Amino acid sequence: MTLGHRFAAHDRAWLRLSPGQNEARSRVLAKLHDGTYELEATPCFCGGPPRDLEISLRDRYGLPVRTVLCEHCGLMRSDPRMTAAAAARFYDEHYRDLYTGPGNGEALYRSQVARGRGLTQLLAKLLPQIERVYEVGCGAGGLLAPFAELGKQVAGVDLGGEYLEVGRGHGLALVQGDASALLAAQGRTADLVLLMHVFEHYHDLHASAAELATLLDPGGVLLVEVPGIATIGTHYRSDLLSYLQNAHNYHFTATTLEFVLRRCGFDVLACTESGVALCQKPEAPTATMVPPPRGEAARVLDMLRGFEAAFVRANAA
Repeated sequence: MTLGHRFAAHDRAWLRLSPGQNEARSRVLAKLHDGTYELEATPCFCGGPPRDLEISLRDRYGLPVRTVLCEHCGLMRSDPRMTAAAAARFYDEHYRDLYTGPGNGEALYRSQVARGRGLTQLLAKLLPQIERVYEVGCGAGGLLAPFAELGKQVAGVDLGGEYLEVGRGHGLALVQGDASALLAAQGRTADLVLLMHVFEHYHDLHASAAELATLLDPGGVLLVEVPGIATIGTHYRSDLLSYLQNAHNYHFTATTLEFVLRRCGFDVLACTESGVALCQKPEAPTATMVPPPRGEAARVLDMLRGFEAAFVRANAA
């Protein structure tokens, strides 16, 4: 049983889509139905007993996405989901057309620069100790520009090459690939790594976090930002269905984000319900097992039910 009737499987998009988005959606549906985009079962990150609450069977595009809530730890995830290989093809073939349409690289760069200025203010107390800043999933690289203006050595990497030339045109050192490609290009680790709205897309959280750690000096800082579940009330007007999207494999609260990052070996310095976590790579990693948070599943379920009740009230005839 899902959270409500509108979360049942449905062949229509919940959002209003452009003709181009509708065409991309149809192509994705066809590839899901004929097996071109293979699916795989997704056990919870926590490794606990397989007890899940079914939240939704669709996403905002009307794609068949089953979202579940782990009763053991409170982490929300897609199960099943596209395999890593299928997801890579989806990102290459249809992601941009489905989500945003043709992009304006310079506009993206400018918006990233503005966001980067906010980050330099957020991290102001740490900046005197930071010399080198990397970003994973950098897009056009604009987040890095304000750090460069402050005299920091900056570099970025992105799996997609669509916007990298824009940032390169502004003098930024950007490479296409994954974290290992960035490390190979730079030849040394960083004091600060930025990961903005990327962590929720990962398939293997343990492996991805380990790869991120290779970019950091011991004692280096990782800044993670994800779409926080608790922000659905303000950012999505309590509409959970507008928030759910097939590209996001995981959905976090402050508690579950901290749990995942700590279990992946980071020391968590701060973590907020808005989805921002400030972490540190330990000087000497330990093998301490981090237990799943108790009572988080019930808290998340109450939160989701509250959002849905608020949405229904706001949209009552």
